Amino acid sequence: MGKQSLFETVLASTVHDMKNSLSLLMGQLDNLSLRLEVGSENQQAVSSIRYESSRINQSLMQLLTLYKLENNQLFIQISEVEVVDFIEDCIATHSLLAENNGIQLEVDCDDSIIWFFDQDMVGIAIKNILGNSIRYTGKQVIVSVKVVEGHLVIQIDDDGPGYPENMIENPDQFIKKVNYSTGSTGLGLFFSATIAHNHHRSDRQGSIHLSNDGLLNGGSFQITLP
Repeated sequence: MGKQSLFETVLASTVHDMKNSLSLLMGQLDNLSLRLEVGSENQQAVSSIRYESSRINQSLMQLLTLYKLENNQLFIQISEVEVVDFIEDCIATHSLLAENNGIQLEVDCDDSIIWFFDQDMVGIAIKNILGNSIRYTGKQVIVSVKVVEGHLVIQIDDDGPGYPENMIENPDQFIKKVNYSTGSTGLGLFFSATIAHNHHRSDRQGSIHLSNDGLLNGGSFQITLP
């Protein structure tokens, strides 16, 4: 085993251990938050710590998933998904943070929509984008779902300042553009694009799209799955 492959193996193992430790920490933070007065300063502080822990955990999950995909250790697992339940599960992860910050979360999804995709991998992508939307929005985030020309389109809109123009103009360069003022590495967008591209059906392939002209005139993220 070469030095590079040894390093990668140790790194992947370390990321896995860190992810498990963070999951335990977040569980304890959830239990602590339930014991605190709703809307109190202490609960808001715990909620903020929980959110930052969740961000780190999501990044570690994305790194580990990308490593496994790159090394053919993980494959997209397609299953039948009741989309409205899937979306509500994603939103539940961030509901306390949104509530404590006075942010309204809305879902617009037909109860009858059934689709086939890897709900674990797509779930990681949606939760990450949703968390960022809550972080940068003003007062509202809308998650809407529709079927367009044989594709499932999941769209996340906020009323924040929107995406930087360089991200919109150069959609293939997310991971190469680090914003040092916000700490953004583009990992979440790169991960979302990778997961979308790994969803195939016949000659169709998944994709993501960014814009600043969505439903709330802020940032608008779309992931499209065939």
